[in-house]
Amino acid sequence: MNSLKFKTCLLAVSAVVIFSSTTRAAGPASYDWTGWYVGAHVGYGFGSGKTDFTPLPSAATFFDLAPTSLSPNPEGVIGGGQFGINIQRGCFVLGMETDISGSAMEGTKELSPIIGITGLATPGVLRSHEHIHWFGTVRPRLGYTVTPTVLLYGTGGLAYGNEYYSANSRGLFEQYPASVSDTKVGWTAGAGVEYAIGRCWSVKAEYLYCDLGHDSAIASPIPSLPPFQIGYRWETTFHTINVGFNYKFQ
Repeated sequence: MNSLKFKTCLLAVSAVVIFSSTTRAAGPASYDWTGWYVGAHVGYGFGSGKTDFTPLPSAATFFDLAPTSLSPNPEGVIGGGQFGINIQRGCFVLGMETDISGSAMEGTKELSPIIGITGLATPGVLRSHEHIHWFGTVRPRLGYTVTPTVLLYGTGGLAYGNEYYSANSRGLFEQYPASVSDTKVGWTAGAGVEYAIGRCWSVKAEYLYCDLGHDSAIASPIPSLPPFQIGYRWETTFHTINVGFNYKFQ
């Protein structure tokens, strides 16, 4: 984990401590979580990206490129809003929430020189880039009130988002560029803590893991050099940590 990711995690933990202290000092003695709410959040996301480079029609035919994988792990700031409803029964809270976030998560990876199937290096550059433009979720929340104003919850459900992928394999005389921009549907799961700090307001810290599947493309060379092509396959899963607030309608 790099220093920026560590600082983000530390910020989220610090926010939980501050929220908890605020709740004990100023929160209501009792609280009913039932009702509709709307809010906003900001945080940080970091992904595990993978790009596979597959020489076609075969590695043996291609000769100067062995099957290769790069990891352009995207990361960046996220922020957006959420809307949902809770129903409390005793110490348990069942809810449904939908959210949407803009994302600056992106990453690039390059490899040079290119390694052939014989293990020998040849001049050239492999490059992969991934950028998550935005994403959203629709998911139930199941929580438990450890005190009337402190709600711990788990959550999971549908995730969707727009991703942009690009890759290129550049040799001495040719290149194989390809790009894909697609809105994908996948799944998410995570957990969080929320604190009531008044009759209508609460603050939260939340972690989510998202998987939006994969995309692929086949690139032909420029200039044309049949029958050679390169197949690209991109995969991205990512984690988000955010802090935010909710306003509950009375």
